[in-house]
Amino acid sequence: MAADRRAANDALRGLLSAAGWTYEALARNVNALGAENGIRLRYDRTSVAHWLAGSVPRPRTRELIAEAFTRKLRRPVSPGALGMGKSAAPDVRDSIEAYVRKGADGETRAVALLATLCGMDADPVRRRLVQQCVYNAVENDAPVWPGRSAGSSAAEQPLSREDIGCPGDAAGLRSATDFFRRAGDFGGRHARSALVSYLHDDVVPRLHAGGHASMYLPLLAEAARLVHVLAGMYVDDVRNGAAQHYHRAALLLAAEAGDRTTYAIVLRSMSGHALDLGHRRTALRLSEAALAIATPDAPPEVRAPLLAQLALAQAATGNRRRALASLSEMARQQQEMPDPRTSGRCVPGASAAALACRKGRTLALLGDRTAAVTALRASLEQRPATAYLPCALTHAQIARLLLGDGRLEEACATWHRFLDDYLHLRSGRADRILAELRGELRVHATRQPVRSLLRRVDAVVRNSG
Repeated sequence: MAADRRAANDALRGLLSAAGWTYEALARNVNALGAENGIRLRYDRTSVAHWLAGSVPRPRTRELIAEAFTRKLRRPVSPGALGMGKSAAPDVRDSIEAYVRKGADGETRAVALLATLCGMDADPVRRRLVQQCVYNAVENDAPVWPGRSAGSSAAEQPLSREDIGCPGDAAGLRSATDFFRRAGDFGGRHARSALVSYLHDDVVPRLHAGGHASMYLPLLAEAARLVHVLAGMYVDDVRNGAAQHYHRAALLLAAEAGDRTTYAIVLRSMSGHALDLGHRRTALRLSEAALAIATPDAPPEVRAPLLAQLALAQAATGNRRRALASLSEMARQQQEMPDPRTSGRCVPGASAAALACRKGRTLALLGDRTAAVTALRASLEQRPATAYLPCALTHAQIARLLLGDGRLEEACATWHRFLDDYLHLRSGRADRILAELRGELRVHATRQPVRSLLRRVDAVVRNSG
């Protein structure tokens, strides 16, 4: 709590009244948002009373307070509207928008946003503005396909890797995308700074240079895929606001390139991110939009993962019938998919392992633990040995399902498999799972398999610290 004291904060009191919140309710929501963004907070009604009396909390807390009111009131509430004066936290979105406006002359909004994000992220002084910003749930209204911008010279056209053949510089970006996607198997902190630097030092200058549409649009499309990879790294590191900004940049780049497929794939990832954070309705809207934008004539390797995410979101919102129907359609599309080893096509989330994993998660939400475990284990059988992150997350899900079914020894054996994978990771999500593991097993601490597992967990924590 900062020592900066002011007059009674009537603006904050007005927001509390509009939200219909008690002091405890505001504190509880701010604490929950902190947890969502990887911060442990313990504010209570006394803290809120101090804010109303004029105390000014630290900058990041102000962003969380603003986001709490934004979600409750369903309208934007900036930190500056909290009545905390000039020392209030800078609004990260406003800061980014200001940089975009400043540097947007003669370039597309997509490129301006990417240049701004990467420039801030690569700068040790401004990096925190990106990496510590707060996930904004209200911003994630399901978009419609915008097509290419009005100022573009080429006609709108859906582009994919197969259609364009990755000419020129786009071929190099494609190799980089594949490399960094594989690097993500070691966790979101692995090679992320290298990817930021590559985008800032190499990709953005090429995008600034422009060129003929036949060369430039494929470059934009591949840049969108590369930025999508970076967004996924931030998701895994539990830096949710940063992930949201990069997802948005990937969407804008895909739209500018006229690439419906990549646009839909990014929306699918945004749906998964929203669902992981508990925003179920948002996740459903995004997954529905992704499938609609992909169009009915999209190839099966595109439609199958979109349907898998839709089924997961439908299950999360309690629609069992539609979730099962989407799983059935996903299976039909999967049967029509070409063999990726011969087609050369690589659509994120379209592998048999990824589809089986989403099927397992959907069945788990629908309450069918046995079938869920079967599907999740099938996904593990199809993962390469070095896919440490997806394997670790899947092992954790299986272990929790087994524990919920009373299969303690099997659950402990699976948790050991999680720890085997964890040793290779630099992952915020895996760190969080490890931290939660003690609490989940505490009730069984007298059982020998659990004692042995907890000893190993303690040793892993000591060695990783």
